[in-house]
Amino acid sequence: MTEELRIEDLLQTEAEPLELPVVVVKELPGAHLKKERETKGLTVSEVAHALKFGVRQIEALEADDYNGLQGATFLRGFIRAYARYLKLDEVPLLKLLDSSAPPAQAEIVAPTNMGEASTQPFIERNQKWVMLLMALVVIGAVGAYWLTMNERSGDGDSSTIAAKSEETPAATEAATGITAPNPVALAPAAPVETLAAPPVAPGSGTVTAQAAPVAAQPAPGEKQVTLDFDGRSWIEIKDASQRVIFTGEYGSGTHQVVSGKPPFQLWVGKTSSVRVTYNEQKVNLQPYTRDEVARLTLD
Repeated sequence: MTEELRIEDLLQTEAEPLELPVVVVKELPGAHLKKERETKGLTVSEVAHALKFGVRQIEALEADDYNGLQGATFLRGFIRAYARYLKLDEVPLLKLLDSSAPPAQAEIVAPTNMGEASTQPFIERNQKWVMLLMALVVIGAVGAYWLTMNERSGDGDSSTIAAKSEETPAATEAATGITAPNPVALAPAAPVETLAAPPVAPGSGTVTAQAAPVAAQPAPGEKQVTLDFDGRSWIEIKDASQRVIFTGEYGSGTHQVVSGKPPFQLWVGKTSSVRVTYNEQKVNLQPYTRDEVARLTLD
């Protein structure tokens, strides 16, 4: 009777709740990094650009898909760099990685052909000589091609030179489109009348000098530019029609007189060696000179 009461008491007593251990699911390193990235408002592309990794590598790491990544060493360095970029402590993340994906141990398999000497192919055994032979063949082919081209170009040059020697200046101008500058036509010097010296009376002590030569006068509407060279220099002059009426390089002691219709455009090289006179007035080239070259217009 007592045993029946105990059983009934046990049945009537409410079962007390059992306390089960709380299982905490640890977050994998990639998911944790992804959450921190989204918290900071960063995109995958921004992280990939900052870390110099590919977008697919960032996505694989955040998905904790380690199969597509390059080994355990690369993976640990990848997580460390990502954590430092997000300003996180990388040590807990690396511990999570070790606990979730322990490093795989390499399986060492002994080779099946231990003690057996393998015969290498002929090309591998004589690779050095084969490469040398191929290099000699290439050099010979290039040399033969070069000699052939030189012979052809020599024949072509001789025929071209012969043809060019027969061309006239007019044909050359038509082919090149360049017209040779017209020679400078200087006004002919007017005849200078030489005055004979009057007879000198004996004992008078007076000598009469001959008259100096008179410079040629320009045509109506034209003016003159006088050039005196104290050293080697070059000069170019254009008249009002933009035609080159004087050009060339001259040495020290040269005296030139150029006539034409103004305004004149002058281009003078090494101005320190040239003296320019326009309408019997000396022209100061210094204000128009830069690096010993002057460009100016004379009205």
